[in-house]
Amino acid sequence: MLAAAMAAKKALFDKKSLALTRAKLRAWWEGEVFDQDAALAEIEAKLAAAPPANDIEDELFDELPYELPPRLQALALLWGEDRCRPGDATADKLEPARIGLAPEGVLAVLGPGLAGPMIAVAAAHPGKIDVFEWREETFEALQHGLKQAKLADRISAARIDLEAHVFTPGAYDGLLSIDDFAYCGYPPHLAQQIMKCLKPGASAVVECYVGFKSPELATAFASSFAEPQIRAHGDVLQFFVDAGLALEADEDMTDDFLFTARAAFKQLGGRLAETGGLEVAVARELAWETEAWRMRLQLLATRRLERRRFILRKPADSAAAAEPPAQAENANAPAG
Repeated sequence: MLAAAMAAKKALFDKKSLALTRAKLRAWWEGEVFDQDAALAEIEAKLAAAPPANDIEDELFDELPYELPPRLQALALLWGEDRCRPGDATADKLEPARIGLAPEGVLAVLGPGLAGPMIAVAAAHPGKIDVFEWREETFEALQHGLKQAKLADRISAARIDLEAHVFTPGAYDGLLSIDDFAYCGYPPHLAQQIMKCLKPGASAVVECYVGFKSPELATAFASSFAEPQIRAHGDVLQFFVDAGLALEADEDMTDDFLFTARAAFKQLGGRLAETGGLEVAVARELAWETEAWRMRLQLLATRRLERRRFILRKPADSAAAAEPPAQAENANAPAG
């Protein structure tokens, strides 16, 4: 009994500490002065009001309200709830079919940003989905969105370093990558990892920006979550070729992307009217986003920047080619 009571006390303390840390980070993010005593009193009041848990390992703070940081609130106003870039649920639902994914197939998704695209993809694909997100700023909100949509049991989410993450070989029946090659510092590694993680014969869909470097890119991507690494169309294609991926389609998505983004901008006035006023921090972030996107859309409209979709396939015989025969391995062994 004593051991169980001590374990319960320790778990309660850990939960309280976690909630306090989250409150501190939220205050830091929003530029507010953190009042630890007031935050602790609020946490303890919520604990006292909560019904007794049957299992001490239950998440005591599941019901604490989650508030999006100002930047993500601004993005929600601009692109819609649970989105950090232009997108459309109808188009997102087509991705599993485009990949050729069977219902029981396991899908890897790189860089969705927030839960909106994943909710749409999950509506079209009933199988397991593993999400790999590199944006630190969106990861907590992504997890929260998946949990709110009751998808956390079927969709796992992990935060990764895009430059260094190593995937499990042959783990996935399909892969979707959104924008990752536009922000990756060393694309050959990422292309090799896509090749590595796919099962033989499996397909990947990669959507990203291509173009040539120009002074305007600094303004166009000033609000992005990482430094832009925009490369020429041919260079991106070469990364896939060098990794051993077969190119099945190379689609120009620029006009469709422009249409979706412009439609969202047209709806912004109505969304702002519904809010009844913005906090200063949210208004500042929204102004920053709209200025950056104004330049990005201008570059897309004049074709100095393009949006491409590449459909790639890992050759079906790649597994046999990658593994040396057993005789060759034995031939290198020292004589007995």
